[in-house]
Amino acid sequence: MLAIPTVLVALLAGLLLSSHCHAAGGHHAVDDAAILDPDQCTLELWVEHAHQQRRRLQHAGGACRIAAVELGVSLDRGTATDSPTLHPHAAQVKWAKALSPTWSIGAAAAVGWQSLAPKRQALLVIPVSWAPRHDLAVHLNVGRALRAGSPDRWQRGVAVEWQPVPEWQGLAEVFHDGQRPLARVGLRRFLGEKLSLDLSRARARATGTTPREDWWSLGLNWDFGRPF
Repeated sequence: MLAIPTVLVALLAGLLLSSHCHAAGGHHAVDDAAILDPDQCTLELWVEHAHQQRRRLQHAGGACRIAAVELGVSLDRGTATDSPTLHPHAAQVKWAKALSPTWSIGAAAAVGWQSLAPKRQALLVIPVSWAPRHDLAVHLNVGRALRAGSPDRWQRGVAVEWQPVPEWQGLAEVFHDGQRPLARVGLRRFLGEKLSLDLSRARARATGTTPREDWWSLGLNWDFGRPF
């Protein structure tokens, strides 16, 4: 069986779920309990680079609000030193509901395929969001990764967002994929109501089989009206 870095598989699994601008999502591991507004779509593009392992990831994904749910698809390309290139792609459906002015809950399901084992994976996530103030939000995730031919894994994470001014938003998150934790800090720059840029630094802890890994991510998010 061809060897692939564990952290690369874990990160690509987490990327099966993404949400829209003005919320956790994009290249972040923790999702929020929110979906796009009616008749809106989003396009997300990002790249990741880990210098030590010479790992790179390119992502393109889009989603649209259809009735009461958000439907999305994504295409990725991952490379790492001494490992074959991965070509994962995924489809997702997401639902969310406000429980009160400050609390909301959602559910998301994604199915992914990639060129190497495990070739198929399903991901089920329950996100809960709490926004005690207009500039502050906390997101909690509990999920289960169902992997063909490999043991299933529970996933969990928490993220905190703070937006002190309309143009800038900060994010910190911790996430566990069932094998090892990662932590991330990032900034989002809003270039108007529809466009934003993301920059973050993440770290995955070393385990007995994989070294510690640090990487940078740069992303672009664009919201637009649904063309159909």
